[in-house]
Amino acid sequence: MRLFILIALALSLSISVFSQENGISAKPKEQRPIAPKEFNTFKERLYFGGNIGLGFGTTTYINLSPLVGCKITKQFSAGGGIVYNYFSQTYGAKKYVSTIYGVSAFARYMVLENLFAQVGLDRLNVMDYSASNSRIWIDNILIGGGYRQAISGRGSLVASIFYNINDTPLSPYQNPIIQIGFNVGL
Repeated sequence: MRLFILIALALSLSISVFSQENGISAKPKEQRPIAPKEFNTFKERLYFGGNIGLGFGTTTYINLSPLVGCKITKQFSAGGGIVYNYFSQTYGAKKYVSTIYGVSAFARYMVLENLFAQVGLDRLNVMDYSASNSRIWIDNILIGGGYRQAISGRGSLVASIFYNINDTPLSPYQNPIIQIGFNVGL
């Protein structure tokens, strides 16, 4: 008798499970609302910006670092750019001049509406004074974050602080690295 009850119970459970899988139920299916698209066109995803730095006196410093970024989602973006630095410094009667150039890449995540975390890589060509004035490529891995303040519907000022975790004697950056720049969307 127990075997019969167990078989009947197993069959009744399997029938109710089978009917639910095939959509036989008294309740209509709930329709989920369709989420609006974050971006309508690729152009809306793009933004441009960068950093410009100038310093004059006994040391002349010029930095031009334009960038282009692409919003993957509302919170996450990635991009790259070029880097150009010019240094001129006078020690006594001798003038030293150096240029640094290269490329950069970054990934940025908006933690809050205006606060972001960022990781970047700058691959720079620098003068190696220890090897008879030859040039070499060095990699700088920059980790940090910053604050973005909107100044118009499409533009924002960006202040950030980074730490170069691959700091070498040839690196042009001194930790911490503080940058102020801008972004403009299309």
